[in-house]
Amino acid sequence: MGCTQSSSAVETTKKSEKTTEAPRSVEAEAKPLTPEDVVGVLKGRGWEAEIVEESSVAPLIKTSPQGLMKCVDGRPSDHSAMDGPKALGGVYSIATNRGVTDIEGLKKICEEVKKCGSVPSCHGDEHAHPAPMGCGFFKLWSQSKLEGIPAPKFDSEEGQKAILEAGGVYECLAGSHEEKVVYINFVEGTTLAPNGDDQAFVVDAWMTGTYNLDVPKYLVAAASTVEQLGGPLKAKLIVPSAPLTPEDVVGVLKGRGWEAEIVKQADVSALI
Repeated sequence: MGCTQSSSAVETTKKSEKTTEAPRSVEAEAKPLTPEDVVGVLKGRGWEAEIVEESSVAPLIKTSPQGLMKCVDGRPSDHSAMDGPKALGGVYSIATNRGVTDIEGLKKICEEVKKCGSVPSCHGDEHAHPAPMGCGFFKLWSQSKLEGIPAPKFDSEEGQKAILEAGGVYECLAGSHEEKVVYINFVEGTTLAPNGDDQAFVVDAWMTGTYNLDVPKYLVAAASTVEQLGGPLKAKLIVPSAPLTPEDVVGVLKGRGWEAEIVKQADVSALI
């Protein structure tokens, strides 16, 4: 399956093409999911959740073809290419959403991710044995703890090997989990870089449109993962900032002691 173009992950839930993948849910095709819907679902699960504009959070960075499609984990990485989309378990996010459980299917997903402009990846950490089990999302997946998602037919080391063979990257994360918030980012083509001194889970929800994923299924899996790993039940949904209006400019200028007013073009002479 190739990349798709969408203006917003919350408003793009396309019907799947005829493939051998698991069928999409009727709910996913019924109507577009809005940030308000997501807030309602999270609050229904006992979360604190609010919608914020991109201008009110740490600077979003543009994604690049060199950036890893990496896990939402907020711990610092031994890899420098943090300007890729953040997804559940890296490429495992796509596999779980589509019901792909075999190595060959995983490798095909890696090829798709490269064509769509990111570097496929998975991760482990310094504490787990074997190390690739340091990905909490993969651990839950492998133990059949993600509702409605079949477990993989491969272990963490086999998955790591397949991703590397397909041209992907394995990263090792350091330290312990200290995430304080979950950012769910709907600003397409952007992400947040992990900050070891101010950890946060980062879920780039817009990438569900790029890969034509089942959006409700994806976001429920994200919420369940955070809950089962004992993470913070506090989410900020990042949406594009509203465009600046003439009224906004007048307010800013008056706040600086200016006189300012809005006039119509017909009231101004000598416009050329």
